[in-house]
Parts: sequence; structure tokens; C-alpha cells
Amino acid sequence: MKLTIIPIDGAVYEDGLCYLNLVWEGTPADVHALQWQDIEGWIEYNDVTTPNEDITVLPQWADNAMAAWTVANTPLPPPIPVPPTTEENKATASALLTATDWTTIPDVADPINSPYLANQAEFITYRNLVRQIAVYPTAGDLVWPVAPTEVWA
Repeated sequence: MKLTIIPIDGAVYEDGLCYLNLVWEGTPADVHALQWQDIEGWIEYNDVTTPNEDITVLPQWADNAMAAWTVANTPLPPPIPVPPTTEENKATASALLTATDWTTIPDVADPINSPYLANQAEFITYRNLVRQIAVYPTAGDLVWPVAPTEVWA
């Protein structure tokens, strides 16, 4: 693991992925940065006369910074879906009816015409079920009727 911590920026870089403005506890005020590669690293100090300190164990404050990075890197759970309102279900039903209005035109199902809609009765049944929802809408997730597939003869 490659790790860079820059406390003044609240920056934690872990394997190239950086989060800024993180907050954690315990970093000494004189620390400028921590650099870590797999099993060893060093601490850089704000005072240019203080030499870097080689380390083979991460200090507790670095663990705190990594914990803040982990929290920032953890995706939020997806939002809980909100069931449709009465108005939304009514609008959906109206849209479904509008999409199949053409099936009610008399000459669409007239066998004199070629081609003609051979299963208009299935569409009438479907539209009656949808119309019940449009006229008497309720809130919540509904089991919607499935529109028939057009059969042309």
C-alpha cells in the first residue's frame, strides 16, 4: 500500500486515490506529511531543521487518517425507493391508455382492411384494466397489466 497523509489539507492518498478535507484526531501539530510504501515510510516535519523520521509502524494518528479515508471511500447505500403517489399512478395509467388509443379505432380491427388488428379484444380487455387504475387511482407500487402484442392479419 502506498500512503500519503498531509494533515494541513486533510488529505489522505491511498494507492493514488485521494480525499481532501478529511478530519481525524491525534496528528501532532509539527507534522507536515507522512509517506508510506508497503512496510516502511517516513514522517516529514514542518520545521525544516528537523530531519524526516523513518518509521516501520504507522502511528495511531495515521490509522485515524486512514479510517477517515475509508469512510469517505465507502459508497452510500442507494436511496430507498419511494412508492408512486396516487397522481403518479394516474398519470402512468393515462399514458398507457394514450399509447393504445389507436387500437380502439373501428377500421383498425375491420377484417375488410388489410392488414387489420386481429386481437383488438385483447387490447380492449387490457385497456379496461388500465382504465380502472386511471379512474380509481391508488398510491403505491401496483401490478400493472401487460399490454398485448399486436397481431396483424
